Amino acid sequence: MRKLISDEGLYNVANTLDQLMNMDVPARGTIGVLYEAARKLQNGDPMTLAAIRLLQKTVKRGDYVFIATGWADQPGNVATKSETDGPAGALAMARAIRVTLGGLPVIVTDDYLVDDMKLVMRANGMHVVEPEALANSLSTELGFTCVPTIAVVGVPIDDEAGHQRCIELLDRFKPTCEIAIERGAMNKHGRIHGMGGYDFAWNMAKLDHLFTEGKARGIASIGIGDGGNEIGMANIEDVIRAKVRNGNMCKCPCHSGIAPDVSKVDVLLSATISNWAGYAISMLLGLAEGDLSAMDNEELEQRVLNAYIDAEFHDSVGSHVGPSVDGCEVGVHLVLIRLMRKTVTMGIARFPAED
Repeated sequence: MRKLISDEGLYNVANTLDQLMNMDVPARGTIGVLYEAARKLQNGDPMTLAAIRLLQKTVKRGDYVFIATGWADQPGNVATKSETDGPAGALAMARAIRVTLGGLPVIVTDDYLVDDMKLVMRANGMHVVEPEALANSLSTELGFTCVPTIAVVGVPIDDEAGHQRCIELLDRFKPTCEIAIERGAMNKHGRIHGMGGYDFAWNMAKLDHLFTEGKARGIASIGIGDGGNEIGMANIEDVIRAKVRNGNMCKCPCHSGIAPDVSKVDVLLSATISNWAGYAISMLLGLAEGDLSAMDNEELEQRVLNAYIDAEFHDSVGSHVGPSVDGCEVGVHLVLIRLMRKTVTMGIARFPAED
């Protein structure tokens, strides 16, 4: 690992990345509550720094990393098409983990999203292969670096079958870290709520099982969300119930609110748009590991967001199929990536690593 920046500089960059990814651009008013509570769990230190330190500690070359994402949030309209928040951030992290740590990224999603998710995952220059073949790309026996690879696996929406599938995946691949980004979380009644308070569980795989079973096995975990209803937000359940709309009283028969109370994680990150936390982690991990090629960039992200069109993933806030996310057009996300990258380069310039 080539050290590019001092410890003080890395902390400062992480702090700025936290702030950038939590700017309330859509003016929803919720993110400030989640950000304050999530930072408090880290004793006020940057969430992104806690996340990359956990990755560095737990992921070694050849280790599998599960990344749960995808949310078909209009089941009564198009039951098998995801929203655009989540997959792009998952892909940014997957690429960074593969490039810097040699981790083997596996996207875990609903059975019905697998083919579309593969289409999106190909957009940033990685080959999509079966999970068993991921380690092949680590080989240098031909004298050159192989193209990084990623895998996508599905879990059925039936709770019992999905639970068993999660156990099978954990048994087979033995991941050392699991990440959830913009993935709906269950409550104790088995409900998965949207921010509006309605239940989506009938059309979604219960990927909480990956995290509850993983926790029992000592597998490290990271959760990313923007509304208080995602996997990992059980870490701040009390805050969500007290301060987030529909947090303590939902609109489905369980009447238990959107606050999750089943699966907690080791590190929780809030972000105004969940993808933004994925971008930030790619930046900080690349910086910390001394490989800036791992950082997401505007060209790659443009390709990924454009792939949403072919996959027919939609922006529910903008009410259309396309590359925008949560009502923010492509340009907003590209500018944010540019700001994050500038933060990294300025951090290196101001706080270079000591010889």
